[in-house]
Formats: sequence, structure tokens, C-alpha cells
Amino acid sequence: MRSSVKYFCLLLAITVIYAACKKSDSGPNSIFNPAELSRELAVSLYKSLSGQYGGANISDGIKAPLSISTPAHRGPQINDVNPYCGLTIDTAYNLSQDVIDTVKTYYTRFKFVYGCENNVLNSYSLQDSIANTLTAPAFKAVYKLTQLYNVKAIDQTYKVSAVQGIIYFSSHIDATKQSIAQYEYMDSYYNLQGIKVDISSGTADVVAGTSTITAIFQYKDATNNITDNITGSIEFLGIHMSRVTLHISGDNTTYIYLVNMLSGQVTAQ
Repeated sequence: MRSSVKYFCLLLAITVIYAACKKSDSGPNSIFNPAELSRELAVSLYKSLSGQYGGANISDGIKAPLSISTPAHRGPQINDVNPYCGLTIDTAYNLSQDVIDTVKTYYTRFKFVYGCENNVLNSYSLQDSIANTLTAPAFKAVYKLTQLYNVKAIDQTYKVSAVQGIIYFSSHIDATKQSIAQYEYMDSYYNLQGIKVDISSGTADVVAGTSTITAIFQYKDATNNITDNITGSIEFLGIHMSRVTLHISGDNTTYIYLVNMLSGQVTAQ
């Protein structure tokens, strides 16, 4: 299934994130590379909005379900009422698989509500919760994604939409390597403000707005027990570019990077 494939790719990506973000010359206050951290925060947010973690893909635009479309997005009229106004899709899905000595589980809860103005379909709200777990004898990874946001068309073509709401990521990895226990935890929270998304090219481009970032990164092994509190913002510049500003607890430096959310390329500013 497509969902389970996405899920297994996500668990692999979590491991790669931590391998990439650890500093080889880490100081007493941080074990993360700010450039890699900026890239992961910006790219992960874009992947969430574009449905690469499951759930809604903002590139699909605002349209009636089952690819039904009629002039002016009105939909079929029943007694002069558009039946899609307030239409709710509320579903849950659960999958568990055993592969040799590894247990893989996937759970999602998806609620999608269409909204109208003057009987014209022009918006939707999304409540999406995904939980993925990979358990092996010496390894456990838990990934959670929660999306709560609204999308509303702001132009006549329905190609540009305003987005507001929150997105929350949580990835927890517990492992035993050479009989030494270690864990790597990441929790990040995005608050979307004044976001505009243009889908006229067929690929969503976040052309304006910002997202505040609040994150906690923790790492522990036999010799380290470090917690980083991260605050900052992502400013969306269009053409898939973003400007990420980060502050790391115990570090007086302000880190600013330009990040291409499609390619992942990072440039210091």
C-alpha cells in the first residue's frame, strides 16, 4: 500500500536526520549541526503540506471529492443546496506487519471537512494524525505527525490559497549499540501564519508567509545527556525557497540559512 511505503520511508528518514545533524565537533550546549537542522525543519514542513507524509496534498487544490467538478466549484445542486458544503470525510486506518524479527505498525486518523461561501465550495479543514512504529530487538522508532489547518481559495482560479494552522512532528528513536543504550528524540511544532500557496504550476509553491518553530532535541548515551531547545522561524520566499532563522539554547549565535524545500540545498546568510 502507498501509505505503508511512505511510513517505512519516513522511519528510514528519521535515522538519516540524526546521523546528518550530529556535530563531529559538538560543543557543550549542542550536538546538532544548525545547517542540517535548518534543512530538515524546512523540508519536513514542505513534505507535510504536500502530502508526502500521508494525508492531504495541498497541490491537489480545493475541489469536490471523487474528481467531480462543475462551473464555479458549485457542485451539483439539490434543492438549491450544494451537498459538498460541510461534507465530512472521517476515517481511521491501522496496519501491522511482522517481517522476520521486526514489527511494523501504521495508524492514521483523517478528518476532512469541506467549506463554502454563498453555496460555493472554496475551502477545507484538515485534522490528520499519523503514528508509525518500527520495533526490532535492539531498535525502536516512533514517528508521529499531527496536522490541524485550514485551506481557503483567495483567487478566482482557485490556484492560490491561504493556509493557517499548526503542524506537529515527533520522532523518538531508542537503540542499543554494542550493549550501550542510547536515545535520540525530536519534537517540533510549527505555527503557520499568513501562508499563501500557489499550485498553478502543478507543484505547490509556498510564496508568502511565515511559520514559527519550537523544537526540542534530546540525545543520550553512555557519556552524553544533552537537550537542545530550539526556537526560530521559517520565512517563505517563493520559488520553493525559504529563510530559516534558528536560536539554540545555550548558544548566543543566531543561525540564518536559505533552504530550497525541494532540493534541500542550504546556503548560509
